[in-house]
Amino acid sequence: MKLFKSNHKYFQTQNCNSVIDTPCGKIVFELKIDDYNFSNTNSNADCLKLSNGGTLFSYNDNKFIAELVICEPTYTIPKHMNVEKVFAGVWRIKPLVSNLKCIFETKLIPKNLIDLVSGPNSGEGVDAITFDYVDNRMTLGTEDGLTLINRSIEKSLMGNRFSPLNREFSDNIIQYIDDYTGLSVPLTSLDENEVSQIHFVVAWNKVSDEFDSSTWFAVDMTTNSILTKEGLI
Repeated sequence: MKLFKSNHKYFQTQNCNSVIDTPCGKIVFELKIDDYNFSNTNSNADCLKLSNGGTLFSYNDNKFIAELVICEPTYTIPKHMNVEKVFAGVWRIKPLVSNLKCIFETKLIPKNLIDLVSGPNSGEGVDAITFDYVDNRMTLGTEDGLTLINRSIEKSLMGNRFSPLNREFSDNIIQYIDDYTGLSVPLTSLDENEVSQIHFVVAWNKVSDEFDSSTWFAVDMTTNSILTKEGLI
């Protein structure tokens, strides 16, 4: 644990899995660094089991350090709403070289693509996709582009140098993966030794009302609220 700090107990483990099983299929968290042909999905990680059931995955390279926390955060939604499960993945990366380029992707590998209905569900600082499969609804969300730009200005764990085009068209920073199966966050100019952070949240529930937005409200979370349960800062 190099990029997070914990005030709870944790221990090393060999039993770790970065894939989340959901009623719609499997959620996969991926970090790609194309300049160095790196993807965490085909790389070995050092794993720590956290105090409340979460897992920290650590990837160490001579060009960067990256860590991923996957956990079930405490969430708050309006009283009349309900969700079955909420999971989150929080990435931190520290480049050891200048101008590192990377892509954070979180995507659904669906059980049955034919019966899956998905589409954008963004707004209020959140870029999201909502999936409907049989009687299940699931939303995957992350902070929108304007939020990332503001974090870079405030130097709040965002070391990316966003271009003038990014600043003018911030809605285009977060990208939808083909057929609305996931979200992609490219950071194309990371400063050396500056830690940057990206998070994704996924929530699901069985629904009978097509207008039920419980899962969207559940993924509208700050990183601090995600990490609190595991005692991480």
